[in-house]
Amino acid sequence: MRTLIPNLRRPALSLAAAGAAGLIAVFSLGQPAAAIDIQVVPIIDEVDAWLVEDHTNPLITLKFGFEGGSRWDEPGKEGTTSLAFGSLNEGAGEMNAETFLGLLQDEAVSMAGSAGFKWSTVSFQTPTASIDFAFDQLETMLTDPAFDPEGVERMRRDALAGAAQRARAPGAQLGEAFFDALWGEDDPRNRKFSGDLETIPAITQADLFAVKDRIIGRNNVIIAAVGDITPDELRRRVAPILARLPEATPPDDLAPPAFARFEAPVAIDFDQTQTIVYAVAPAFPRTDPDNYAARVVSHILGAGGLSSRLSERVRNQLGLVYGINSSYSGRADYGSVSFNFATANEAADDALDATLEVWRDFAENGPTAEEVEEAIAYLTGSYANYFLNSNDVVDYVLSIQIQDLSPDFPEFRNDLFRAVTLEDAQRTAQRLYSEELRYGLVGRPTAFSPDE
Repeated sequence: MRTLIPNLRRPALSLAAAGAAGLIAVFSLGQPAAAIDIQVVPIIDEVDAWLVEDHTNPLITLKFGFEGGSRWDEPGKEGTTSLAFGSLNEGAGEMNAETFLGLLQDEAVSMAGSAGFKWSTVSFQTPTASIDFAFDQLETMLTDPAFDPEGVERMRRDALAGAAQRARAPGAQLGEAFFDALWGEDDPRNRKFSGDLETIPAITQADLFAVKDRIIGRNNVIIAAVGDITPDELRRRVAPILARLPEATPPDDLAPPAFARFEAPVAIDFDQTQTIVYAVAPAFPRTDPDNYAARVVSHILGAGGLSSRLSERVRNQLGLVYGINSSYSGRADYGSVSFNFATANEAADDALDATLEVWRDFAENGPTAEEVEEAIAYLTGSYANYFLNSNDVVDYVLSIQIQDLSPDFPEFRNDLFRAVTLEDAQRTAQRLYSEELRYGLVGRPTAFSPDE
């Protein structure tokens, strides 16, 4: 019996409204995206900074990327790097957390750390009027963080609350079991990025200092800067900070993961009225010549919102799911394609059948010329969203450094999409969507038969 899901609608946020929201938080660059000019500024012998100079607003935004992250956490102390970078601004030098954060707030200066799997970052923003104070405090935080026990305990409580929430969340339970089965429990990618209820309490202040000394180094850093600062001043401000940092040893490269084949879907029994379904297959990395064609066909199939093929068929026409999307993820050394949807328990099998029908047809026949044209128009036209404000820009400039792209990449990025032909798209659809899918689900579906 096919169970229909109401055609749910979400209010759309217009580009103008999204831009206005961004401008409330931080300034918008005074130049259009097409005019973004990245200058490569030598800071010290080992390090350049990439600068988007803009003097139309008295604000400076920097982001430091340090190669190293949660993959270095010791077994039994997962979450150490996350807690260390999250607590980086909890005091500096002789100042405790309350004093340090209070001083930053008084000067409208912000600086904070964030840990990732391979890269960890430090974000910094200051009004030009506070530049002397701000860079002095940045130097103190990076070279002599206090990890004030009171502040760290506050961050630890937040981390534990997050861990407790994840432990109860059906999607998180599925994700953990799914990727343990897909890549193996010992794969570093399957370490708990933020820790859990057992590992977070085991992290000591000494562990935080050890992470800082291991990751925050002058030879494993990349820098993005945006705003009211010249190349010479950027060099003069940042070089002394880097000179005080130690040498660091970046982590060795990981081998690409091996995608195990499943004899049966990974199923998590969870007492709820809906089933969440996830499926993944291996794909090529972003260094593949078909990377941009892959992003075009991914948009058409399921990454393009309610107008995508999957949404149009499975959600809009058949009313079988609350929401559905698919994606292509191209990493440096491997890639994947996936889809996921949420539906009523009774509709899970019908929703899966409809999804696979669209998926397999797309693999065999690919997109139409009109779909390719519309997808390229969207992907190139929406590029301006990367540049709505200084935080967006500094994030983007850092990300293209991490991806080993050239500083003039923004000038020709859209041309890479426009070069995708219908033949490219159809060939790439077959490459991406003909691979064997691995399935996972959480809930209590009345039936779920992916192989029939």
